[in-house]
Amino acid sequence: MPSPFTFAHLRFRQLRAIAYTTLLEGMQQPAALLLLLACVLLTGLTPIFQFHTLGEEGRLARDSGLAWMLLAGLALAATSASSSLSAEIERGTASAALSKPVTRPFFLIAKFLGVLGLVLLLWSASLAATLLAERASEHFVETGDDVGSKADLWTSWLALLAPMGALAVAGVLNLFRRIRFGVAAFLGIPLSLGAVLLVCGCYNRFGRLVWYHPGLNLRVLPAAVLVLLALAILAALATALATRLRNGPILLICTLILAIGLAADLWLGQASACSVRGLLGGVFPNLQHYWMCDALADNGRISWSYVGQAALLASTECLVMLGVGSLALKNRDLG
Repeated sequence: MPSPFTFAHLRFRQLRAIAYTTLLEGMQQPAALLLLLACVLLTGLTPIFQFHTLGEEGRLARDSGLAWMLLAGLALAATSASSSLSAEIERGTASAALSKPVTRPFFLIAKFLGVLGLVLLLWSASLAATLLAERASEHFVETGDDVGSKADLWTSWLALLAPMGALAVAGVLNLFRRIRFGVAAFLGIPLSLGAVLLVCGCYNRFGRLVWYHPGLNLRVLPAAVLVLLALAILAALATALATRLRNGPILLICTLILAIGLAADLWLGQASACSVRGLLGGVFPNLQHYWMCDALADNGRISWSYVGQAALLASTECLVMLGVGSLALKNRDLG
């Protein structure tokens, strides 16, 4: 018999192979690349068409970036889960994979990790675009001879041109090196935006060279991590639904769960645990715990201890959804 270490190593290799294949297949989907491009470009365009500050400089860009991050991540999780699981079940490729020593719950978890990896790439690009949009929005500055409200046009243009440059590089790599365009573009967009994050510290919003000072609002990071936790829950839900449903119903149900979850504080209120609303509150995830944009208003901060508690709650909800999905897949005829 193989040793426990050998068995664990074999399981890890199987998990990595299935998740990596799911990630590659997801990056090659045209819809995934379009969602990524739409997310970063719409976020980058917010400072250019900003006509009101909502009482705080940079708030509109920050809140819009986090909103696009949540919506695009939801759509990406639903479409990628459908293409990687429900489509494979219909084609019969899932039964071929499960004919090997791979259990159905293990297969479902590996698929979820692949979908989550795809969502993580979109999240990282959207986070970079949000930080750049918040910096590029109009701020009042008073430094020496530079006084007044000024938008950072250099950062705006760089944030918009970086994805276009990534697409051009992906096209060149595909033409001369035969590297898959979708994979190169999906990886290149967050890398290009990350490069702009590094470069923007070399100049101020008036376009003058300065000692390195990025001027980024890092208070956005805890809020963005909370959005990622919400996306992990939605990705687990989409993966569980993909065992029985196709793309359209999965996207519809995930959107309804998002809407109900964001409004949970309104309809749940002070309902007791034994009431109908209390029982529904135990079934539907309260996504209001993960949408904390208002906490950043007026220089507010979100503590990392709260993020840690939310991560434990999100992990539990993901495990419950994947457990239900495993039961659904267990009784599914894959022939």
